[in-house]
Amino acid sequence: MGLAKQVPPQVIQLKASAAPVSVRQYPLSKEAREEIRPHVQRLIQQGILVPVQSPWNTPLLPVKKPGTNDYRPVQDLREVNKRVQDIHPTVPNPYNLLCALPPQRSWYTVLDLKDAFFCLRLHPTSQPLFAFEWRDPGAGRTGQLTWTRLPQGFKNSPTIFDEALHRDLANFRIQHPQVTLLQYVDDLLLAGATKQDCLEGTKALLLELSDLGYRASAKKAQICRREITYLGYSLRGGQRWLTEARKRTVVQIPAPTTAKQVREFLGTAGFCRLWIPGFATLAAPLYPLTKEKGEFSWAPEHQKAFDAIKKALLSAPALALPDVTKPFTLYVDERKGVARGVLTQTLRPWRRPVAYLSKKLDPVASGWPICLKAIAAVAILVKDADKLTLGQNITVIAPHALENIVRQPPDRWMTNARMTHYQSLLLTERVTFAPPAALNPATLLPEETDEPVTHDCHQLLIEETGVRKDLTDIPLTGEVLTWFTDGSSYVVEDTFSGWVEAYPTKKETSTVVAKKILEEIFPRFGIPKVIGSDNGPAFVAQVSQGLAKILGIDWKLHCAYRPQSSGQVKRMNRTIKETLTKLTTETGINDWIALLPFVLFRVRNTPGQFGLTPYKLLYGGPPPVGRNCLCT
Repeated sequence: MGLAKQVPPQVIQLKASAAPVSVRQYPLSKEAREEIRPHVQRLIQQGILVPVQSPWNTPLLPVKKPGTNDYRPVQDLREVNKRVQDIHPTVPNPYNLLCALPPQRSWYTVLDLKDAFFCLRLHPTSQPLFAFEWRDPGAGRTGQLTWTRLPQGFKNSPTIFDEALHRDLANFRIQHPQVTLLQYVDDLLLAGATKQDCLEGTKALLLELSDLGYRASAKKAQICRREITYLGYSLRGGQRWLTEARKRTVVQIPAPTTAKQVREFLGTAGFCRLWIPGFATLAAPLYPLTKEKGEFSWAPEHQKAFDAIKKALLSAPALALPDVTKPFTLYVDERKGVARGVLTQTLRPWRRPVAYLSKKLDPVASGWPICLKAIAAVAILVKDADKLTLGQNITVIAPHALENIVRQPPDRWMTNARMTHYQSLLLTERVTFAPPAALNPATLLPEETDEPVTHDCHQLLIEETGVRKDLTDIPLTGEVLTWFTDGSSYVVEDTFSGWVEAYPTKKETSTVVAKKILEEIFPRFGIPKVIGSDNGPAFVAQVSQGLAKILGIDWKLHCAYRPQSSGQVKRMNRTIKETLTKLTTETGINDWIALLPFVLFRVRNTPGQFGLTPYKLLYGGPPPVGRNCLCT
């Protein structure tokens, strides 16, 4: 068993509100217990499992290994994971990990580290968190055991190990620039331009891992080969394609019977979408089924889309590894609200496909004229291609004259915010627009022609759309009515005295609610015992409810879809609005924020049914009027 010598013991941080959790051990069959007993005994002998008495306990599950009758012990750490602080996951994304592999380095070595997580020690203060119950009468052992090393099933184990190994191998990367080393948790890929470079790099890497305390699996090692398998991909000669095992995983999925199964299929197949031209178009009929609303209905068109994705996957071609030192070409087309593209790179006189990209446009963009939909398609695919190009220059070819349209003033064809967003993506030094070409995204490579564009985009947009010339983003002077007003107002009313507080705000968020409670209510009136509100997002959010819990406030939410439950504050809202309207009419002042204090003064001094005003109930008398005031 390996032991990382330079990595200190790991301390696991709990959430502030975490309390020990004890989940009883599930009953184990005699067969399963006998099968996992040798594994537990071996870990005890190696000091990885030790006896402990802990208030924490989670069950141990025997899981049968695929294709065998052997069992391995797996601990159910879900309850512990809920109580441990989250850390930002830094494990690389397999989607773009191979982008860092130069295609010229086509001799490969793949290493898989043995018992990787067990190489990192666990601090004694954190060991009780992972205790489990174990009874072995034959060995005279009964009670709890826990781990002295980083356990499997712990949510932060992959990130902790990935960062530790990356730090340990930093010097190796500096000392061996002739090879490229990629790391995905405990899976290592080393690539060299020649067989000799690969052999020397592999030898140095194995020695480095041994000195650091890690162990590689000889059974899973692929040493200095032209073709290897890594993370479900086959690599050879600067190209990558899906392995047969990866294809079988998707092809063997049966027809879904629930919305959850549809999501699982789309997620599994979506991992391979780079190899499937027009994936978003093929999968479009399945997306509505992912919503768990109403009865699940599997129609013939769904089965057709399901089979089409599998068929496209079986014929998936090889894709070139992206070379981030060379520019890219992106061919784009839009059909039926779906952006489709082919990302290519030039190899000698040919353009090789690097990825097939497809994304569904948002509902607003889907309703635009074809030229504007082309802009949205280019923007969304350029952003998606950035994951593979890593900032390299890219040439865009689309069947529309897009550059002139993108350079138009923002309010010419669409909203200012949307056009500004597109311009920030497309009008940069690294994005170049080439002349339009005939494009079929379903083919491996589009064929350029010298034929003229079939229409004038600029003229077409003038005919089909455009913002009215008399509409501007500058407010009119001398307006008669204001139809829409930015901002919001929170009204707080004391149910006993009827005292009202109203706060004008720019945003209607839970942060604003918490800020007003802490800065306005608490310093002036103390902590309320009970708060009642409707079910608005700002009130049910975690920030608001968490603040109430910390301050010991009983926050009661009114009945949903029943305005009568919020009757008192609803009536006060109406009173405030009516009074504001009256003051606006009488004074000619249209700034309701400036008039709000006078409205509140009137409301607070209006007698109730017993002849008492809220001000008198709160302060014991009427407000001081006409008295001398000394100001400094």
